[in-house]
Amino acid sequence: MLRFTQPAYLLLLLPILLGLALSYRPMHGMARFRKRLVFALRAGLAILLVGALAGPLAYRPNQGLCTIFVLDGSDSIREAERKRAEAFLRDAIESMRPEDAVGIVVFGELPAIEAVPGGKRRIGAIQTKLIASGTNLASALRLASAAFPSGKGRRIVVLSDGNETAGDAVAAAQVAGLDGIQIDIVPLGTQGASEEASVLALESPGQAHEDEPFDLRAIVDSSVAQRAVLELDRGGQILERMEVSLQPGRNAVVLSDRLKGPGSHRYRVTLRAEKDRDTRNNLGLGFVNVRGKPTLLLLQSDPADTFLAEALRSQGLAVDVLGPGQVPTRPEDFQRYEAIVFNDFNALGLTPGMMETVRAAVRETAIGLAMVGGENSFLPGGYYGTPIAEALPVDLDIRQRKSFPSTSILIMVDASGSMGMVEDGHPKIRLAAKAAEETVRLMAPQDRIGVAGSTDGIQFVAPMQALTHKDQVISQIRRLSTGGGGIYIGPTVERAQRELMKETSKVRHFILLADGADSEDPRDALQRIARMKADKITTSVVAIGDGPDVPLLKSIAQAGGGQFYLADRAGKLPAIFTQDAAIMSRSAIEEGTFLPKVNPGHEALKGIDARAVPALHAYCLTDVKPLASVGMRTQKDDPLLASWQYGLGTSLAFTSDAQARWAAEWVDWPGFGPFWAQVARTIGRRTTQNAYQIQVREEQGRGIVDVQAVDRLGQPLTDGAFTVRAVRPDGKAEEIALTQEAPGRFQGRFRADALGSYVVSLSEGSGQGVQTAAFSLAYPAEYRAFRANEPLLERLAAETQGRRLSEPAEAMRPLDRPGVSIQELWPLWTLIAMLLLPLDIGLRRIALPLGEIFSNLIQLFKRKPSQNKTSETPVDRLRQAKLRAQREQEPPVSSPSDRPTPPPIDPSRTADSPQASTTSSGSAGSRLLDAKRKKRTEED
Repeated sequence: MLRFTQPAYLLLLLPILLGLALSYRPMHGMARFRKRLVFALRAGLAILLVGALAGPLAYRPNQGLCTIFVLDGSDSIREAERKRAEAFLRDAIESMRPEDAVGIVVFGELPAIEAVPGGKRRIGAIQTKLIASGTNLASALRLASAAFPSGKGRRIVVLSDGNETAGDAVAAAQVAGLDGIQIDIVPLGTQGASEEASVLALESPGQAHEDEPFDLRAIVDSSVAQRAVLELDRGGQILERMEVSLQPGRNAVVLSDRLKGPGSHRYRVTLRAEKDRDTRNNLGLGFVNVRGKPTLLLLQSDPADTFLAEALRSQGLAVDVLGPGQVPTRPEDFQRYEAIVFNDFNALGLTPGMMETVRAAVRETAIGLAMVGGENSFLPGGYYGTPIAEALPVDLDIRQRKSFPSTSILIMVDASGSMGMVEDGHPKIRLAAKAAEETVRLMAPQDRIGVAGSTDGIQFVAPMQALTHKDQVISQIRRLSTGGGGIYIGPTVERAQRELMKETSKVRHFILLADGADSEDPRDALQRIARMKADKITTSVVAIGDGPDVPLLKSIAQAGGGQFYLADRAGKLPAIFTQDAAIMSRSAIEEGTFLPKVNPGHEALKGIDARAVPALHAYCLTDVKPLASVGMRTQKDDPLLASWQYGLGTSLAFTSDAQARWAAEWVDWPGFGPFWAQVARTIGRRTTQNAYQIQVREEQGRGIVDVQAVDRLGQPLTDGAFTVRAVRPDGKAEEIALTQEAPGRFQGRFRADALGSYVVSLSEGSGQGVQTAAFSLAYPAEYRAFRANEPLLERLAAETQGRRLSEPAEAMRPLDRPGVSIQELWPLWTLIAMLLLPLDIGLRRIALPLGEIFSNLIQLFKRKPSQNKTSETPVDRLRQAKLRAQREQEPPVSSPSDRPTPPPIDPSRTADSPQASTTSSGSAGSRLLDAKRKKRTEED
């Protein structure tokens, strides 16, 4: 059956064919047959092209059946059920007919094709490797629907427990039903009792008042009646142990607590049941926020330094002072603070994950950020190229913009086999190369650098060269790779001395990266390092890991007048290298007493007497980023106090310190406390003008946000003039689209499929007011359900007129309505038209004897071959040709009785007379006979 999707285009045939008909008669100079053929081709071209525009479709009934089995391979399927599903699949394939086809799709968090649709085959164990911690049945149904071949009836057989953790399987089934695909189901997880218990959720109020009791509800699911123990802890401190009797199904256990301190508090409930097959789902997490007076988090390399902390506390602010190793690691732990202040805190005290968490807290939840200078801040503190440096209002890449003494740096890296070990997904040697790359980016074009790997030998991947083409140098550094053996200190130092002695730069520096447990053959390294120092060549040493060779490496750094760094993780190498290069090249700190140039209009200086600001003695060199507001400058117009808006939060930089070293006069200044209190108020997170109640929870891989909003008069808000964003555990954020469910009530959804904490922030305007809430996924949603979701599976079958199968052969039963296959014909018609077009042009441009050609072809097909053909030799063929020639020359032989009597010859009449010529026969034999007679007469 032929149909058209755009039949209106067929109306174009009327004027086209009419035009061809009218132009037929006026066309001359062409044979009739050729003319008719040309016009027939033109009419065919028009019909094909217009028909292609009309969208031709060929409908034909399907022949046979294609069944695609969709097999659940997630962790919720027990091994016994998995084997039952595979046996069902093999038995079903045995019952298929010759014209049928089968295919297999397996799925977990993502689907994959295990076997493409084809004929009967032998199926063994499933070989596809899946991410089994999730169940996305919807994506598996879509993949199966797209895998069907044309020309056959289509059926999907789902073998699953129906506990999807992502996607919408019902919506996918509805689409499949519209395409004529039937879905049958084989529920898994329905046979045999499973003794299981799990914590589904720990429901908390989200917001609470200080010293006011509140309830937490632990939702526990159990498959059987049993006794269990629930344990509740807050921040690692156990609050309560409770014995409970669980009934089959969901159980709600109420736990109570009260909080005396402000901030975000993390609760955890742990379940210990008598009958429990899987203990991975026995944990629940919840959070409660208590609003109190603003609290600041002050991070210091030396927590005993109390100048800044005491100044802030004297102004009525609550301050938590933490040192290295005490920095919070979870995003929710920062939500109790209004701002974070880095006071002379080295970047080595933070992991890259911590830095990303701090940046996300500022950008997405409006927590303030301030960095106060010192020898462990900004560029000398190793913050170059870090996420925190991105959030600051000042740029640390100052060697590109300012004039400094030329510097030559030689980096020699331990390239032994131990550097090939993987850390955080990367080999250590790659992290070392990354550190060298960051050093190159930090340095100026007139500087010089060299990078070599040291093991059994020394191999320069980047020879000493100027940084006029940094990309080329970085490409060379990336070739750094591991070799064999360990690092030999003596030969390495000797080669470094030889290379750096050739350099003419004012600053020459050697960085040695060595294994703290595998540094061999020191030889005379200490003596050489001392001589290098005497020649004004400094040496810094970075030890990877704490080992027996660390004392030797420390002594080398001391003898070389440089720094010693102990890197417990290779991920710290970029911060170490850039920090050391900045310090040793003397490009990080500007020393000298100066009076700050004050801009009284800056928000952080409100209420501060600009004329009374004391002098400072040093500061960290930085440059102002575009859009940043500068409140103070140095005598050289470098930024001293700058701030800007970073996402929802405010970030501030004070490049001098707040201690008795560079700010000796400041710590005794009466305005010291008010100044830093005003700084804290400037960057601190602001509360919202209206009242909001935020509840967040997780359902099937999606985070659900419920917002109850009222204005200052208690009236429900209907305009939704606020923005809600969710920060994932990896620090990435997304804005949540909200829909109004009722007056003042809004709901939104976002993806929540990764383990960890999710922080949801609600902001009014551009960060003028922010409120937060959090929830955490303690384990994958795949482990939550331990019963088959039969209602979901039954609905999939109902949406497509399928059924629940009990026997494998039913999977290959014929369809009640096999349906038809539809094939688009426009590509074929267009192709035929393209092939006919050269023929049409050729017939019009080239005159061929078409009539004679067709006549010869017809004769050729009509000619019948001889029935009795005998093989002839060349001699036989020559003999036959000679006989034919003789017969043509001799006159025909006639009998005497039939031969007429010739008349008497008249001698007077010769052969030359016209009469003789006219009386002679016109045949060849007669002319030959006359010639003989004439010759005989002449001879007589």
